[in-house]
Amino acid sequence: MKTKHKFYITRILGSFKLFSLAILLCFSNLHAQEASKDSANEDRPQRITFSTIPNTREDSLTPYYEALKNADFGSQRFSVFEQLVEEHIKKGNTDSILHYGNLYVKELGNWEKPDVSKNLHYAKAHYFLGIGNHFNGLLDKSIEWHIKGLQEAEAANSNEYQFKNKIGLAHNYILKSEADKAIAMLTKAIADFGAEFPDQTIQARILLGNAQLSKQAYVLAKKEFDEGLRMATDFKNLEKELTVKLEIAKLAEAQADYEKAFQGYESVRNEALSNGFIAIYFEGSLLLGRLYYKEEMYETANIALSVAYINAINRENLQFQREALIVQARSFSKLEDYKNAYAILTQLFGVNNQINNKQQREIIKELEIQYETLQKEKAISTLEEDQIVKVAELERQKTIKNAFLIGFLIILIPVIALLYVYYQKIQTQSELTKKQEEINTQKVTALKQKQELNLIKASVEGQDEERKRIAQELHDSIGGNLAGIKLQVSTMTSDSNKWKEINSQLDETYQLVRDISHTLIPKKFKQHAFSDLIREYIKSISSSGKIKIGFYPHPEVDINALDEKVQMELFKVIQELMTNTLKHAEANNVDIHLSLLNKELSLLFEDNGQGFDISKIKEGIGFENIRSRINQLNGLLHIDSSKNRGTVISIEIPIKTTSHEI
Repeated sequence: MKTKHKFYITRILGSFKLFSLAILLCFSNLHAQEASKDSANEDRPQRITFSTIPNTREDSLTPYYEALKNADFGSQRFSVFEQLVEEHIKKGNTDSILHYGNLYVKELGNWEKPDVSKNLHYAKAHYFLGIGNHFNGLLDKSIEWHIKGLQEAEAANSNEYQFKNKIGLAHNYILKSEADKAIAMLTKAIADFGAEFPDQTIQARILLGNAQLSKQAYVLAKKEFDEGLRMATDFKNLEKELTVKLEIAKLAEAQADYEKAFQGYESVRNEALSNGFIAIYFEGSLLLGRLYYKEEMYETANIALSVAYINAINRENLQFQREALIVQARSFSKLEDYKNAYAILTQLFGVNNQINNKQQREIIKELEIQYETLQKEKAISTLEEDQIVKVAELERQKTIKNAFLIGFLIILIPVIALLYVYYQKIQTQSELTKKQEEINTQKVTALKQKQELNLIKASVEGQDEERKRIAQELHDSIGGNLAGIKLQVSTMTSDSNKWKEINSQLDETYQLVRDISHTLIPKKFKQHAFSDLIREYIKSISSSGKIKIGFYPHPEVDINALDEKVQMELFKVIQELMTNTLKHAEANNVDIHLSLLNKELSLLFEDNGQGFDISKIKEGIGFENIRSRINQLNGLLHIDSSKNRGTVISIEIPIKTTSHEI
């Protein structure tokens, strides 16, 4: 880079020396030429000041160069590239625009990110390359880059760079005399993106004005320029404002209003120079030189064009160089200075050759890329062939391995099958053992329950024997005494001694009845509360731990005050229900609810056993005894049961207030 900068500086100094000599020669003849002009030209004040702008690294760009040194590869560097290129576009530094644009593309190629992440960056880089090639006059190449940028912007859904690349394309179409194509593209772009991007809209308005100007539609051109100037003023965009004013001066020139054009070019040049918009300054100088040529002020035109040419050389702007040399050659020809005209034409041929060479280099570069791509494809093809051979070898080895594996599996599968059968046999034996243990446990449990049932049955049978004995006592004792009384009464006279004897026998009979009555009611019903007797009975059954029994009397005091006969019958009913549950239900939980409300006694007996189908099961002796006892108490019995849903037995007995005195 240092060698290149030295070359540019040497070239600039040499050009500046030639330019200084040209100025001296021009000013020696300037007064004579100006004196020969008509009075209109004599009255025009001196308007022009020209100077070259050295192409040195400006302090304003130093922060960007420092940032570029310290930026990480990837998004950070890309951001610095974008800012640097934007600055160089403002200053018209064509080489720098192309340098950083190409560097941007190169680093994107080495950025290990998916294409989706690169699309927007490529849209920006291709836009910059389109601008750089436009400055160099390579319009076809510029169009190519802008089309690529537009495609990438569409892929990235970037409205901004779709708009920018369409503006770049339209600018090139205008220079290629395709104004209608440019107008159509710009009109649609403004409709699609104008409201979102006002800065780009201003540029689009300017180019629409240029396109209309090229078609000599001056009214339409002015309309577009005025709208662009209004927007630039509203948004305080000085760069765009100066650009529009320059275009308005062009319009004035096209309409032969040279005074207004002179004032516009000079005003814009000076303001652009003072604000650092070098590209605008260059274009203003070129336009001013052309205007002096048009007004036949050839010496002054040569000075302006020489300055524009030198500045264009400093920034490698071939398009500006070409346009300045074309007008300058014509100017020397008008002065009949054919020697200088020939020299300028020689320089023009050199610039055209540079443009052509750049185009050729681009073509060659593309061909080199295509060749390299072809070579890479050949290398890839060779690699693919090698890969195919390797894959074939791998497939052969894989086939051999598979054959060994299949053979091994053929041997292994029967072994695994045998092991599996053996394992299943062991599992089956283990399950059988567990089931046998469960059966044994169930048998033990059944035996225990059977013993408990036998005990309960023996208790009931003992009670029945006791009842039989009492009945016998009533029959033999009381019956005999009553028979004797009857006989004595039948032979009774008024003898007082016999009445005393009868009274004695009656007292004895009464005492026997009382004793038998007391004997008939078990002592435990007299000595303990009814609810406690039921709890004691439940406790004796649930002590095995196989079944959980809950007893819920309410209100307990009133239930304990029930008639003894009712208590006894209820006790026997509960015993019979428990016997059935233990024998048939296979339940592990029983709830007994006993409640007395509104002179009605309610017994709810519920278990979670296997249940039974009421319509298919015939009632046994147990249920018949229960129904018999309930009927004696004028009660109702209801059974609710179904398979695998347990059993609920509901008994309701009316309690009447009666006298038990004898």
